[in-house]
Amino acid sequence: MTKPHQVNESVPTYGASAEMNADLKGAHMAIRRAAQRARQIAQQTGTDLIVARAGKVVRLPQSKGKQE
Repeated sequence: MTKPHQVNESVPTYGASAEMNADLKGAHMAIRRAAQRARQIAQQTGTDLIVARAGKVVRLPQSKGKQE
């Protein structure tokens, strides 16, 4: 299974209110959960994972026999 890169980035504020910042943080976490679920589904179905890296779309083939 493809492991996510360690990301140490903060959620951008864009001069927004505290309430909006909470929404942005929640959205960021939801996207991370969705990415994890996509990796799980790709592993379960034996399909490649399509991701964006450095602004390019990349196909990541599943490793055979490797489990987390």
